[in-house]
Amino acid sequence: MRRIILALGASVAVVVSFVMVNAATSAAPPITAHGFALNGSVAGGVTSAQSSQPLTFVFTEKNVGTTAQTEDLILESLSNASIVSIGCKVPGGAQINPDGQDCEPGFVHPNQVAASVINATITASTGTVAARLCLSNEGTGVVGPCQTLSVTVP
Repeated sequence: MRRIILALGASVAVVVSFVMVNAATSAAPPITAHGFALNGSVAGGVTSAQSSQPLTFVFTEKNVGTTAQTEDLILESLSNASIVSIGCKVPGGAQINPDGQDCEPGFVHPNQVAASVINATITASTGTVAARLCLSNEGTGVVGPCQTLSVTVP
């Protein structure tokens, strides 16, 4: 009985260690600059997809500074895919239309989050689909941080 308890305890310790290491490595830290953190993901965790398949990219900005700023989410480029739609989520949760390909959520106060949701369809038969988005401050003209998300087309 004692051996079973020791073996079970050792197994639990291994599993807990494995889960903690994987949790730490799977969550990439956000890119931070000028009082804003930028984070992005491909919906569903998609890493590869076939031609003509839909993809959704989600980029979020969080004001980690101490003052409200007008920080826009600017889609710089999208390769090997065509845009179907872009939605802008403003702080508070409402979705609004973009200004072209740009998401202008207005003033984002400290600890508030805004997002750009980009729905696209893959146009390439092989290669990589890449979406690059940068933050741009309307008041100061400062651009950055930027982030590129990519999906392989086998």
